[in-house]
Amino acid sequence: MIIKNTLPAYTVAEIHLDHLLCNLEQIRHRVAPADVMTVVKANAYGHGAVPVSRKLVQAGVKYLAVARVAEARELRQAGISQPILIFGRLFPDELEIAVRLDAAVTVTDERDLDLLSAVARRTGQTVNVHLNIDTGMGRVGVRYEQAVQLIHRLDGLPGVALKGIYTHFATADEKDKSFAYQQIERFRSVIGQSLAGLSERPLIHAANSGAILDLPEAGFDLVRAGIALYGHYPTTETTESIALKQVMTLKTKIGLLRRLPANTPISYGRRYYTTRETTIAVLPIGYADGIPRSFTNHGQVMIRGGLYPVAGTITMDQIMIDVGDDPVREGDDVIFWGDTADGRLQCTQVAAVIGTIPYELCCGVSARVPRIYVD
Repeated sequence: MIIKNTLPAYTVAEIHLDHLLCNLEQIRHRVAPADVMTVVKANAYGHGAVPVSRKLVQAGVKYLAVARVAEARELRQAGISQPILIFGRLFPDELEIAVRLDAAVTVTDERDLDLLSAVARRTGQTVNVHLNIDTGMGRVGVRYEQAVQLIHRLDGLPGVALKGIYTHFATADEKDKSFAYQQIERFRSVIGQSLAGLSERPLIHAANSGAILDLPEAGFDLVRAGIALYGHYPTTETTESIALKQVMTLKTKIGLLRRLPANTPISYGRRYYTTRETTIAVLPIGYADGIPRSFTNHGQVMIRGGLYPVAGTITMDQIMIDVGDDPVREGDDVIFWGDTADGRLQCTQVAAVIGTIPYELCCGVSARVPRIYVD
């Protein structure tokens, strides 16, 4: 038996790299003169860390950010030499690996200082660090009240180079920005008390995608472009001050059409009944591909520019759609989100319908869905 090397793919994530570069240019224009650090953690939010990073580097991106040391290693092994910042706090045995990868690490606690010095002595290399200041996120970071003293301790630490100081917003993607403004003031106060006397001026950064869209006051030296880079607004509460193009189009094809009578139950649990004679389309995609079960009876898809509801419970490998009497055909494209010639289904809106955010939908597209790169 002969098995072809390439199998046909009917459920795919098309990754439009031209849209990626368009979004990058829109962000650059929005935040100038600040530079842009592109966030490629979580496999570039499901888009493919190496292909995306290579394209960004070709476009002149100077700084990349990831969450874990394994993600930094993947980029280095792919030949990417740009400065990489690792956001997450590393375990002691990961620090040396990060340093040997020439990746900058995040300091989130005063106890990190002794570990950093030890790694510098052991490797004979300078440890590049960014200090994370907790101005109200409450997750990680040095509390802003203690930050000034720690910044000066870091600056004088042998073998350690303070390359950046940053904070992270808790509510920049909400309509009410009052707490975000309070975080900015706390951060500005720390920076204002810290920069004088430092041996080298570190990069100052705070803005995530929500702040890029709505808080120009948070530009500083760098912004960290994450979900906006991939063409999605963080929530429905942010403005659409930048015209973004969705980089991923998640699509499948109609696998089967079934004409069913009224009052027919569909899928597990009989959570959906046909209200009249109708056509049910069966799609070869399910929660194993990254479609959450919260799509059950709530989600909708686009076929030939029209919107159709999910019918019944999302299953592991198949989803049912009620297409009524419309003249759809087996093999027609079905769009879960993306920008297409037939229309746009915005991931942010799709996410809002099922009570989640576009980050989760994009990151959740599983490895068994092929990524097809379009440029």
